[in-house]
Amino acid sequence: MTLISRRNSLRFTPGRWKLNNSMLVAFCSVIAAGAGVFTTSADRAVSRDAGTEDLVIDLIGNVVVTDGEVTVTSDSGTVWQESGNAIFYSNVTVETDTLTGTSHYLEYLKEAGMITMTGSVTLTDGETVLEAGEVVYFRESGKATARENVIMTGPRIGRVEGQYALYDRDRGSLFITVDPLLRRVEGDDSLIVIADRLEFFPDENLAEAQGNASISMPEKDFYSTSEYLRYFGNEDRFELFGSPVLESEDSELSGDWMEILLESSGDPRSVRVEGGAAGYFLDNGVDPPAETWFSSERAFFEFENGDPDSVMLAGSATLLMKSGGEAASRNEMNTVRGNSLRISFDNGEVVEVIVSGYVTGTYSYLGGNP
Repeated sequence: MTLISRRNSLRFTPGRWKLNNSMLVAFCSVIAAGAGVFTTSADRAVSRDAGTEDLVIDLIGNVVVTDGEVTVTSDSGTVWQESGNAIFYSNVTVETDTLTGTSHYLEYLKEAGMITMTGSVTLTDGETVLEAGEVVYFRESGKATARENVIMTGPRIGRVEGQYALYDRDRGSLFITVDPLLRRVEGDDSLIVIADRLEFFPDENLAEAQGNASISMPEKDFYSTSEYLRYFGNEDRFELFGSPVLESEDSELSGDWMEILLESSGDPRSVRVEGGAAGYFLDNGVDPPAETWFSSERAFFEFENGDPDSVMLAGSATLLMKSGGEAASRNEMNTVRGNSLRISFDNGEVVEVIVSGYVTGTYSYLGGNP
């Protein structure tokens, strides 16, 4: 047997993804058995002629098969001497280094290079645990699959759920699909990612959520949706494609493409929007809240402690400000247009607007005095 000493894990913390390698690869290393010297013991061994040239040996009771690095135990098993195939039944355990795997059934087909574990499969590496109904490894292609109620948990990855997982050695990726969900909870913070498919590229510290992707951080009042999302762990940077929308309780941003940079705390540091940028901010310091609506070709937002600090709008920029509080009853509104606008905030309230290039504006109200 051969053992590749590569153990993998995925770290995911609120506001920050940290990716190493996946634990599924470690399991693949363990079960990627080839020809080699191994020893076998059991309470009873019975050889039989299966009608072929291959001699079949049935192992019964306290079965142990090991090559010194990898050990397989079970209640019973069958070994085909010539082909090198083997099946282990009931209370199957695979152990090596820090990794332990358990299942009801394990089948190894040497010629096909295929290992299958079925029935309440559990792979444990330290505090990281992978559970599935079935795990299959294909040695030649370097791919491994896990299916049926796949759950991966650990102190660094949180909890990843799905119905199907695939590790591709050549692609260097692990993806989860069919109702995938990633949930990370640390202290009072939680982060939830949902998409049609979640894919991780450990060597590049890159993660992707593909199809109906959404991220929510309720404690940070942070929500986003898009068709496709990429996360660059080394930069704490998100890219959102396909009608991205970023929402909070008192604001919303949208456009054709969006880039979000995060602070180490998980709060947004800046947001860049390209193509059809639009959105609004509410000033909840008055009742009813004042409203600021905008649209432009591009927009760039800077934040301080999670609150808007400044906004730069460029390209056919329009800003509409509706008064709140007592003035709201008069429907007071200011509309400003120009090539570019810069908006400054203080505690979430607009305090200054600078407009340049073909500036126009209107002020309107109903009732009261202008």
